[in-house]
Amino acid sequence: MKNYVLFLIVLITTGSAASEAAAQIKISLPKLPGIAKPKPQPDSGRSENGAGNSSGRETKASADRLYANQRPTASPVLLKTSVYVQAKSHNEYWKMPNQRNYSSWVPQLRFSTFYNNEKKLNYQAEYFNPDGSAWYSEMLEQGNSAADRTVLFQSPSPYSGVLDTKSTAAAGVFSFKVTNADTKEVVFQGKFKVGKFSTGGGGADKNKFDFYVEHDWLLPFAMIGFHHSDIEIGGITPEVSVWLKGPVEASELEGRVFYKGQQIASTKDPGGSSGASDYDERMTQFAPPFAPDKRWKRWQFTWNNFRVDNNGGFNRDYYPNAHYADKNPGEYTVKIYRNGTQIREVAFTVGADGKFVAPSYASQVFLPYHRILLPAKVMGTTEKWDAAAWKTEAFYGNPISGFTAP
Repeated sequence: MKNYVLFLIVLITTGSAASEAAAQIKISLPKLPGIAKPKPQPDSGRSENGAGNSSGRETKASADRLYANQRPTASPVLLKTSVYVQAKSHNEYWKMPNQRNYSSWVPQLRFSTFYNNEKKLNYQAEYFNPDGSAWYSEMLEQGNSAADRTVLFQSPSPYSGVLDTKSTAAAGVFSFKVTNADTKEVVFQGKFKVGKFSTGGGGADKNKFDFYVEHDWLLPFAMIGFHHSDIEIGGITPEVSVWLKGPVEASELEGRVFYKGQQIASTKDPGGSSGASDYDERMTQFAPPFAPDKRWKRWQFTWNNFRVDNNGGFNRDYYPNAHYADKNPGEYTVKIYRNGTQIREVAFTVGADGKFVAPSYASQVFLPYHRILLPAKVMGTTEKWDAAAWKTEAFYGNPISGFTAP
């Protein structure tokens, strides 16, 4: 055993000496010609929705992009396009306690602000009768930050007592005002027209109605812009939306994009980004079975072959047939078809800088994510609507100066 231990000590000592000697010997190898140092490659990983690869690494600095990411601040900005007043109907009327199925209603208000939700805001809504007299007031509820970085403010549940004490059976033009109770600042004020349709069969149900707010003023308005997701790399898809009236199915709709008179994309083209989707809706509970024309819905269209390069680094092989708007300035037209018949037309321009040109009135309506309000030409004969409503009723009595419907 002693001999074995001595052997190990000698072996370790010899190895250490050899390592020290080797460490002091420098060997220089000649450089091989024609072999360059590899360069880092741009990140070409890309999901269909333009979110980039899982690393989240950006391939272009934000300053290089035409369209950069947007973030809300501690100063809330009310989004006029989000303001919605609904008539909430009730088959009872507190002024007629002994009559069954005597319908009445109260307003339900909601809107969103582009706001970082830093603190609670005490917004109060006041409602006024058609003769201008005060009706009632309520404090609005503040929601959490949504995925699109907006904060929702809305009326509390009407079943907490308002329907049983404040409802009315009258139709006509009512008004409202939203005030910051802390600063006394008027955040928004407007008016809305209330109508009604029968949901009863006469007799004992002769006073049974559903009340609704007229929204024909929405139809001449369209919008173009981008999704609220971060714009990390290029190849992003613009979104175009229009308002349609009545019952409409997505399968009935097609959107086509034209550039200098030539069609460059259709929502019927293959690809995960192509299609029509329904978003905001303005209607009451009983409109579908009793008054299907009293419903308004915003439909959004995207195209796999209509994109914005945005000076991004991405693999263009993913979209071999794509037309990049920012690389092709000029006049564009979007035509919306329902069952093969054209029902809307929206025109816009891409400037020499590669950006969508904002009309002169755009500053009156703030929209996040580089969205722009555009006029839409209403075509076809399937929608019965008040073509003059937008002149006085747009945005609840706050029409946009300089905006003209085609």
